[in-house]
Amino acid sequence: MAISADEWRARMRRYAGTELHGLSDVYEAIALGAVEDDAVMEWLAASAGPRANPNLLFAAVHYRLLRAAAEGAPATGLAAYFGSLTPEPLPASGVYPAFRATWERDRDALAAILATRTTQTNEVGRCCYLLPAFVRAGERVPGPFAVIDAGTAAGLTLFLDRFACDYGEGRIGGAADSPVRLHTEVRGAMPPIAPMPGIISRAGIDLSPIDVNDDDAATWLRACIWPEHAERRGNLEGALAVAREAPPRIAAGNIIETLPALAAEAPPGAAIAVTSTNVLPYLSAEERARYAAVLADIARTRDLCWIAVEWPPFVQEAGFAGSFEGTEFPAPSLPLTLTTWTKGTRRDEFLAVTGAHGRWLRWLAE
Repeated sequence: MAISADEWRARMRRYAGTELHGLSDVYEAIALGAVEDDAVMEWLAASAGPRANPNLLFAAVHYRLLRAAAEGAPATGLAAYFGSLTPEPLPASGVYPAFRATWERDRDALAAILATRTTQTNEVGRCCYLLPAFVRAGERVPGPFAVIDAGTAAGLTLFLDRFACDYGEGRIGGAADSPVRLHTEVRGAMPPIAPMPGIISRAGIDLSPIDVNDDDAATWLRACIWPEHAERRGNLEGALAVAREAPPRIAAGNIIETLPALAAEAPPGAAIAVTSTNVLPYLSAEERARYAAVLADIARTRDLCWIAVEWPPFVQEAGFAGSFEGTEFPAPSLPLTLTTWTKGTRRDEFLAVTGAHGRWLRWLAE
């Protein structure tokens, strides 16, 4: 179903206030300018696909700028405001006229991206919260694990055990000597960082899989990182280098339809670990219910754990039976949940609250 101009305006305003504020001055300024621009809102309503969102618009613009820079274009106009394209970006307060000029010139090319792509933020910073969830899962479900990432893009988070996750105060999880060093701010107490359970197979599912050896696909991943986030860009490049050593298997398809077959192919004796991060918003309520049924069906014959970082109502629609009552989620943050099935016995745990892109972690589980 198409998204109306009024709904786009509401989404863009909400996105600016809850997700961009304090994290991307450039995108926040563009978003706040766009909500007052009837022509842009009407164009979005007419051009974007039903699964599009404000972040996709910013990724499309960034992608076009990165492609132009790769072809030798100078960092002028809109590019002059992007820290990913120039070492001294202009103040974000003046960005909207430059965005408007770019939109006027490139609206057809941008429309093609909005109609055919989805945001694929293969954010490896998420490994900082996935790792302690895997440690807890290993306490509940005998390993080793066959990991399947739902909505995996390039599959970079499948290599979480090959990155170093730094929790401060000398606490390092994963591979301490890894060239990829991820940082998160721990808010409050946290259990000791125990060794990761063994991973014996890695697979992912995505509607549009990204080949880590495809330069243009890698540019799309770069485009999905916000322009001020230099550390995230460095992490992405390091993770791509790790993944290129042994590219992960990624199946093209809908996660509901594809997950059972991948689970059936998991090595005998391995427990299956399914991860999903910011994927459920792209499914309908009916699809989320079907996803819950698929997980439960797999768990009838295999030990299974499901690690998720998803918006609370959506993860509950997808079967998580725990409660978030009384917990505050400062925007933008999400719950980290773990559901395990061991010999048919189910357990649902609300482990932590996580900040955007794995920037911080507040552990709640005992």
